[in-house]
Amino acid sequence: MKTYHLFYFFLLLTIPVQACDLCGCSNGGSFFGILPQGHRGFMGVRYRYNSYHSHLNSLNLSSHEQFRTAELWGRFYPAKRLQVMAFVPYQFSRQTILKTGETIPLRGLSDVTALAHYNLINTFMDDSVVHTVNHSLLVGGGVKLPTGRYRYDENSLSDVANPNFQLGTGSTDWIGNLIYTARYKNWGMNADVSYRVTSTNPNGYRFGNRLNTSASVFYLASMGSKSIMPNAGVFVEQAGHDIRSGEVNKQTGGYATYLNLGAELYLNKLNLGVSYRKPVSQFLSEGELQANAQLTTHITFLF
Repeated sequence: MKTYHLFYFFLLLTIPVQACDLCGCSNGGSFFGILPQGHRGFMGVRYRYNSYHSHLNSLNLSSHEQFRTAELWGRFYPAKRLQVMAFVPYQFSRQTILKTGETIPLRGLSDVTALAHYNLINTFMDDSVVHTVNHSLLVGGGVKLPTGRYRYDENSLSDVANPNFQLGTGSTDWIGNLIYTARYKNWGMNADVSYRVTSTNPNGYRFGNRLNTSASVFYLASMGSKSIMPNAGVFVEQAGHDIRSGEVNKQTGGYATYLNLGAELYLNKLNLGVSYRKPVSQFLSEGELQANAQLTTHITFLF
């Protein structure tokens, strides 16, 4: 039976939220999902869709935001136990004001993220000993760069007066995380925790720091030269309060819990994947923001 040695799960998706400038925003980070074979490099394209309803209790400001993102992603190994990853997203998004039907488009390069992880423990790489249970522990982090345009001006009539509905956050942010994976025969599990420290952008706005945790299980079934891996998990994300011009906005931040179902298909050097996430519990912006179901698909080439 042909097996694949290691699968990593990453969750860095964050939701910056605000009560007076509400909008579900994909600028905060990215959902990394299940990555293909952990011992090989890859290059691929992902498509992500998520949407939000904002200002739920306002007749004039209530809106619907849709974020569509096409993203180049890749992983490289400059050393055996060191992996480097990069993510370059491009957004096709829009905001619809429900009262008037007015639609505001948003298109362009979003914020680029680069990460590096080191394998502190990895029995998957040890071919000299047969392990009943294989496991790995990765430690690392990286940076989110302000490559996406941020043009928020609350007094402007031409720019979108919303710090969340932007191509980027305008700030350089730092990310740290731990990822643990264990596998027994064809069954496996993963747990990870990520924390993102934000900085103040040139407009004097700072999104709250983000904490994200996840727990997932997967099963690998081989079918000749092909393999399929269904997976399921629980994801929790939490955002702190935003700060504008030195003042804390206590009506920002919140939490959301999602259930995730997905599958990965491996065809030699080609990997196809899909993931569907449904919120089961949330409290965002004092109840003024509602996160909807999310979808991620990808096509990846291994090398």
